[in-house]
Amino acid sequence: MPLRLDHSSVEELNLALRLYRRLLVRLPLILVLGFAGVIGLSRLSTVLSPPYGVYLLGWGLETWGLLGLLALLFAELWWEGRQIGKALNHPALLDAPIMGLMGGLGVIGERAAEIGMEPGFFHGPLRPIRQR
Repeated sequence: MPLRLDHSSVEELNLALRLYRRLLVRLPLILVLGFAGVIGLSRLSTVLSPPYGVYLLGWGLETWGLLGLLALLFAELWWEGRQIGKALNHPALLDAPIMGLMGGLGVIGERAAEIGMEPGFFHGPLRPIRQR
């Protein structure tokens, strides 16, 4: 019997949580390495053509590097949002992956509570809800 759109198995929810953890590790890594690359491009530009640097279509290499970093961040958010939407089989997350990232944790929490589970620390695997 296939699952309805508003239900998920524990494996699917754990996969979505694993994707969120991966996203939280990748974004700072992309930012740190990306800004280091932009600084490197700025220095390279000045070394190649002192004192003003290399310009392509009116913009310096550091501007192109920043645009590339912005495109890479956008692509990472879109790709991970799409993967989380597929794992949860949620139409809103599939239609708008980047905006859906903000509400995805709410969807996971709601579906996990339906089956008596809750996410662990730092989006860890699901565990039974503790009774106090």
